[in-house]
Amino acid sequence: MLVFDGVFLLRPELIDRWDLRIFVSAAVEETLARARTRDQAQYGSATEVERRYRNRYLPAQQLYFDTARPTDHADIIVHNDEPQQPAWEARTR
Repeated sequence: MLVFDGVFLLRPELIDRWDLRIFVSAAVEETLARARTRDQAQYGSATEVERRYRNRYLPAQQLYFDTARPTDHADIIVHNDEPQQPAWEARTR
């Protein structure tokens, strides 16, 4: 068994490659808060981290949601706004 973890893995050209599709979600503001903490040393300041996310990563993610609709193809969706208490839902195909 192989497990793949990554961004944008539920794109149309890959969707049929997976036996089980798990999509992990978090609210945009939660994603930004985590990025500020995680990436500040790499980018020098929380302001620079947020600028990068708002200018590049979040628009790319929105394009992915709009075009690939990953949650429509997921077998399991993990709602990870609170990592100590994730909620999940199993979906049928």
